Amino acid sequence: MIWVTWRQHRVQALLMAGVFVFIAVYALAFGLWARSVFNSDDLGSCLARSGGVDCAATITSFLREFNRGPALPLNLLLFTIPGILGAVVGGPLLGQELERGTWQLAWSQTVPRTRWLVTKLGLITAALIAFGVAVTAVMTWAWGPLDQVSIRLQPPPFNFEGVALACSVLCGFGLALLAGLLLRNTIGGMVAGYFAWEVPFIATTLVTGPLNLFSATTTVDCAGAACAAASTNSTPPVTGHLGDLVTGVTRAGGHLVVSYLPASAFWPLQFTVGAIYLAVGLAAAGTAVWLLHRRTT
Repeated sequence: MIWVTWRQHRVQALLMAGVFVFIAVYALAFGLWARSVFNSDDLGSCLARSGGVDCAATITSFLREFNRGPALPLNLLLFTIPGILGAVVGGPLLGQELERGTWQLAWSQTVPRTRWLVTKLGLITAALIAFGVAVTAVMTWAWGPLDQVSIRLQPPPFNFEGVALACSVLCGFGLALLAGLLLRNTIGGMVAGYFAWEVPFIATTLVTGPLNLFSATTTVDCAGAACAAASTNSTPPVTGHLGDLVTGVTRAGGHLVVSYLPASAFWPLQFTVGAIYLAVGLAAAGTAVWLLHRRTT
């Protein structure tokens, strides 16, 4: 089965390898450049000395330099990878067999159809996890200097750090797998799987955005101009901790009432998002396994 799986999915495997090489080379160049500028701006010393208070302008300039042009191609690629890759790998797995009628030969051999599917699912899932983990590791390293002075709780870094990327790829794969089975068509399964992936993607966007899970409120003393200048995009945040995502600032006398998402909420949010993706992906893949006999009898 290992050889058969490779023969049938080597195009997708080579595509994954090519995408990873491109990301790794781009991320290496980006990360080295970001570290060079970070050191030349002496941001490390400033953060250690004042927590960023004394170098707000330098931080803003640093983030503006790297968050726009240089990072844009990579961010766009990483934004589309989970849905597209999941569809490209998952759609043909059953859709192609049913569309061409080759399932009648493949599933009448000594390997039963359920074992055939479970074995292929195990191998392909392992490859997708390895891809997601590898891309996450490379991008986390490349984005390291920016993470020290920016917010990881928002895209783009939230989408490719932690467990979100790997879980999102698996979700896209499971949905495309089920779509290919139901439609008995490769292209149809890929297209339907991609658009189905948009549903959990929107749900996770709400979790990390408007719903403001794990939010907190604090009161910050201020006076005069400091109160007037404080806002949701102050650098560093009015909470005094780089990495906090400030969602609201209300002035009340000599202090500010600040609503924010603490930087420590990164992992709880990652696991919440990952759980949503995995639940949808596993449900879709499990349904595909259950329906396999019914759809081919």
